[in-house]
Amino acid sequence: MRYDHIRPILLSAKKPHLLVIGDVILDKFIWGSVDRISPEAPVQIVNIRRENIALGGASNVANNLAAIGCEVTMMGVIGADDHGETLRDEFRGKRIHDDALFVDQSRPTTTKTRVIAGSQHVVRIDYENTDPIPGALQDRIIDYLGKNVSRFDAIVVSDYQKGVLTDTVLHKGLSLAKKGNIKTIVDPKRKNFSAYRQASIIKPNLREAAAAVGRELRTAEEVLQAAKEILETTQAENVLITRGKDGMLLVDRNGHDTISATAQEVYDVTGAGDTVSAFLGFMIAAGQSYLDAARIANLAAGVAVSRMGTATVTIEDVLHQIEDSTSGSRKILTREELAALLPPTRPKQTIVFTNGFFDILHVGHITLLGKSKALGDKLIVGLNSDASIRRNKGDKRPIVSERERAHILAALESVDYVVLFDEDTPVDLLRALKPDILVKGADYALDDVVGRDVVESYGGKVALIDLVPGFSTTSIVESILRGHGRDPREDEKN
Repeated sequence: MRYDHIRPILLSAKKPHLLVIGDVILDKFIWGSVDRISPEAPVQIVNIRRENIALGGASNVANNLAAIGCEVTMMGVIGADDHGETLRDEFRGKRIHDDALFVDQSRPTTTKTRVIAGSQHVVRIDYENTDPIPGALQDRIIDYLGKNVSRFDAIVVSDYQKGVLTDTVLHKGLSLAKKGNIKTIVDPKRKNFSAYRQASIIKPNLREAAAAVGRELRTAEEVLQAAKEILETTQAENVLITRGKDGMLLVDRNGHDTISATAQEVYDVTGAGDTVSAFLGFMIAAGQSYLDAARIANLAAGVAVSRMGTATVTIEDVLHQIEDSTSGSRKILTREELAALLPPTRPKQTIVFTNGFFDILHVGHITLLGKSKALGDKLIVGLNSDASIRRNKGDKRPIVSERERAHILAALESVDYVVLFDEDTPVDLLRALKPDILVKGADYALDDVVGRDVVESYGGKVALIDLVPGFSTTSIVESILRGHGRDPREDEKN
């Protein structure tokens, strides 16, 4: 499978605006240790070490979309309590619009608190009311959709059966979207899928699909038949059944496609369905076909299940899953691609940059790159093109072509990205990428570092790293010439 036509969509600076509607959930985690049993009852005493929170349920879909770089509006219901305010703060901190988040005075904010001692999940405490939300709140949701549906490029419906997505909300909401020609992606939880009629695509997992058709699904043929029945029941355009290690099955009126799973090791499936919903929504909102959307969502799911806990999957993660059929490396990107991947609004990561010829890679280079990566989260290597090196060193250099040099650097674990530049200096590249730290060898004086003024102008800094003495490309070339009975000085003259 070639993804060349997908890469510009993933790397586009302008992302679509999606509405996520469904059950917002606050996930709380209490971490501790157990050293003794309570004298009051035969239960463990957990000594609390730390606590953290995460966005769960439909909120996790919104969180994944925000991590992709999409504009996101969250529609749901919270209680008039501290947990509800915590959710609002989290949304605002992640630049997720909360103007469609409504308050129900009669119910708590759905919150799931997990107590974990060491690696053991001790207990989960739930605060929730799963009754249907009051009619007045349903009316407010429908009124909002009626007035605002045209603002969105797609809508993701994330049903966790906590009372927000009533029959009325689903019927009128999906109807409004269809009339407005807005695509809808539904992650279902009900056994009766007829409530999701008029959806563009419905994506049950295997268990949910089995519940919808009322029987176990053991074989690929049985899964395909179930998908066709769901398609008929819901009149959806597509049904996507996620099958864990067996990948995905996409079915429409004209046929079906099987998409193989990508994860090599599965550590945790928590939130993987939300990741699929987010990437499906993003790709469909960006105008891509359902099949391409499913393929990209499948790659994202492969990342999600390889991580512990509920975690977001980024564009960068997916790009790392895609083999670049042109360059042969997932790390070698153009200046424009990297600039799109590292926008000013990126989640806070320390981006380190160094540059050079790297003509014949030696231990000095390896040490420099390793120490550079240790200074931050991502290391970008700016690599002089062949033409740039010739202008600097003469027609006999480089010895190794830019393509080979780029691939060798990309093979190093310490290097996250390689970007070629044709100018004599990396100044223009620094202006485009705005790294936090510019690294050079300590053989440079600080005042002599090209690009220092650029990096410091936006608050970055320069770091000088000690080099391994006695190693250089020139010395290696001279050693080779001497080993073959040639005088390097004569070779230089010629």
